[in-house]
Amino acid sequence: MKDHELADVLARASDHVVAPDLAGTAWAAAERRRRGRRAGLACIAASLVLVGGAVALHVGDRNERVGPAETPSPVPSTSSDPVDSDDATQPVWDPFTLTEAPMRASVLPTDLDPPTIAPSIQEQPLPDIVVAWPEEGADLRVLGSDQQWRSVPGTADAISRSLRDVVDPAISPDGARVAMSTDAGILVVEANGGRSVISWPPALEGPFDTRPRLLWLPGDEGFVVLHWKRPWLVDLDGKGAPAPFGGMYGGGVMVDPDTGTVRDRAEAYGALRTWNDHDDASSVILGGYGERFVTRFGLVAYTGNPGSGGFGVPRSGPVVVDPASGEVLAFAPIRDRNSVYSDNGHLTALGFLDEATVLLMVRPMDFRTMEPEEGVSHLVAWTYETGEFEVLSRGDRDLRLAAFAPALIGNR
Repeated sequence: MKDHELADVLARASDHVVAPDLAGTAWAAAERRRRGRRAGLACIAASLVLVGGAVALHVGDRNERVGPAETPSPVPSTSSDPVDSDDATQPVWDPFTLTEAPMRASVLPTDLDPPTIAPSIQEQPLPDIVVAWPEEGADLRVLGSDQQWRSVPGTADAISRSLRDVVDPAISPDGARVAMSTDAGILVVEANGGRSVISWPPALEGPFDTRPRLLWLPGDEGFVVLHWKRPWLVDLDGKGAPAPFGGMYGGGVMVDPDTGTVRDRAEAYGALRTWNDHDDASSVILGGYGERFVTRFGLVAYTGNPGSGGFGVPRSGPVVVDPASGEVLAFAPIRDRNSVYSDNGHLTALGFLDEATVLLMVRPMDFRTMEPEEGVSHLVAWTYETGEFEVLSRGDRDLRLAAFAPALIGNR
């Protein structure tokens, strides 16, 4: 396999899989080893000074002088990156400044912290479901707009003998149901306590290394099942067929929750397509790279960089484009030297709160100074036309894996 083919495969895979910070763990360990080596070299330098005068040792970067290693703190960075001349590119920002961002009122509590034990949703129904919170070794917990938590019994062990034995929930656009792939089929749980299992079509029964993610279609149309070979369309009766859109791992596939319009970017650097029918798709050229796409209101949002990247420190961030023309409407770049917010999944577009606002999950991280489990995850409203960031809620690392109902969350 050629290098560029391998890169495309990896890009498609990472677009589908929520990164578990394996790269972050490796980077943090490497940074600790590097600081240890620097401290050791500093001791050698001190000895040489005592013996024969001052000796300057340089390692790594030619401008970096070895001395007693100090652990830097993650602080808002100042950037000397050249400012893009286009109107869509906003000033470079630092996710660590979200601790100072204003709070935005929503149906969510300020802190998302599900209880270890919650009443069963079958015994105590909810008005709707706005958050679904998976956790290894625990039943799925769901939150209603009344800020009450419930559990979904039996979901802690609904998947077994896979690489990830944790359900991956998807909330219906109206918040009435939550669905998830399980070994037995697609489990659908209703906010009113109802429960059903849709059997897998034979081709999707498995077993597989992981159970596929789901995307809801509007109303009772069913699901897009993001199977690793190619996406499938499965209705509520369990009838299914391969979808005409998407590629391996279902990367780049998105569904408008209001209209059901499907869009995809099947190739890492390919065209953005809008599917008008099973055999009718229009496409536009989309510059740069992107991952974790969402669509609504005739717009597309994702994490990436719509430009060529240029020289200097790599940048990524939230992007909004017009899928009819490919025009970039907004890009809020972050200095992302170690792909923290792109490949490692620390920034994800979750959907649109309204026509002017994108819902983001942002988990500030500095692999040089922090362990992957450290830090706080923020649920953020990005007004993409003005570049304003507001925080709706905060939580721990598991917030990265939770599902949300953006159309309901924004009802203040």
